[in-house]
Amino acid sequence: MKKIYLLVIFLLAWSFSFAQSKPTKQTYEGMVNKFPISLSLTFDANLVYGTLTYKRVGQPIKVIGSIEGDDFSLHEFVDKTEISGLFFGKRKDDVISGLWLTPSGKEMKFSVKKTSSTEIDKPELKSVTGSYAYSFGKDGGTGNMYVQQVAKDKIILEIQAVKGPPSYNQAIIEKTTLKLVRNEAIYENNEFGKCLLKLSFFEGGANIIYLNDSYECGFGNAASVVGKYLKFDAKAPKFEKTN
Repeated sequence: MKKIYLLVIFLLAWSFSFAQSKPTKQTYEGMVNKFPISLSLTFDANLVYGTLTYKRVGQPIKVIGSIEGDDFSLHEFVDKTEISGLFFGKRKDDVISGLWLTPSGKEMKFSVKKTSSTEIDKPELKSVTGSYAYSFGKDGGTGNMYVQQVAKDKIILEIQAVKGPPSYNQAIIEKTTLKLVRNEAIYENNEFGKCLLKLSFFEGGANIIYLNDSYECGFGNAASVVGKYLKFDAKAPKFEKTN
């Protein structure tokens, strides 16, 4: 009876997490060091995604990030799934400021100010099927996620992530089926302890975070599937695992 009660509480909490305030579309203007930039971002609960434009270049770059309280992070992607820069900062009122870093360690200060904000309806994706990935380059970690949506509320997925040198430890989720609710899914595994992951899908990518400090997933030391994944192929994937 206690287990059933706890399961009901968990499902109610999960359902409540999907019934949050509407996403907002926000624009920002500012600088990375002396380089002017503009950002067009969608804020959906803790998920952030959109485009970044370095004005001297003029070509929009896809970005995926998250916000937890006032803590803001954003990864910029070039060359398909390779991460070229990382923003880490704090949001205070209409200003976000902090450090921009490259995977190799170069860093510069950044500061952007919000110029507009519009409430929008949560986008409904036709399908989350496809291949997703991120890469920090040849000397960094990588992640690959394969997803096939088999029903409106059901997906099959498989994830392989590798930590960078020197350990190259792996984090693997073998082929499994998850419930999909409004572009989000929950992965739970209690084989090694408490493991709880939230997957948030959007047009062009996905973000994976831990829930409730439930980190015991049986992955290699310091390895994790948590990350910001760019969708690079919309075709149904060929799963490596067949269980």
